[in-house]
Amino acid sequence: MVGWRRMGLPADSLSDEALLALVARGDEEAFRALFRRYAGSFLALARRMGLDGAAAEDVVQEAMIRVWQKAKEFDPRRGSARAFLLTLGHHAAVDEVRRRAARPLPLEPDPEREEEAFDLPGPGLDEEGHLDRTRLGRALKALSPEERRVIEVLYYQGYTHREAASLLGLPLGTLKTWARRALSKLKEVLREP
Repeated sequence: MVGWRRMGLPADSLSDEALLALVARGDEEAFRALFRRYAGSFLALARRMGLDGAAAEDVVQEAMIRVWQKAKEFDPRRGSARAFLLTLGHHAAVDEVRRRAARPLPLEPDPEREEEAFDLPGPGLDEEGHLDRTRLGRALKALSPEERRVIEVLYYQGYTHREAASLLGLPLGTLKTWARRALSKLKEVLREP
């Protein structure tokens, strides 16, 4: 591999495995060859996952950054270079889809939209099929600031318990206890006429 330049071979003629080994040593020409070889595949993968335009291009960029950073981790005994590269691309695409996933509005609404902020469609809490602002506002005030933040992160921003615990810097058990206590308080307050 060391003599490929001396022999006048273009980087594009090398195998994926050889190119990864060179990239692991910081070879930019080998990196460019992998980019030419895999950028289209990464772009197609991003598009298949529902990303388009700039988002799909972001996946290509992120995937190639990962190739540069993780080339040293490639072990041909564990799989092919192609599988390794496509896995990096897949992970970049999944991360981008997750990053772009819509999160619900936070509990503290924009003052201009405050009127509609707590009209939540859905079955069950009153006869009209929506929760009225006044009752929800009263219920949320019954919570401690910590409990309110836990409810916001879990139910309005859509984080899992584990993600919310990490985000809030709480042990998982503490977060679950606070969430359970907050939901119990909300249930009691919302039952009142």
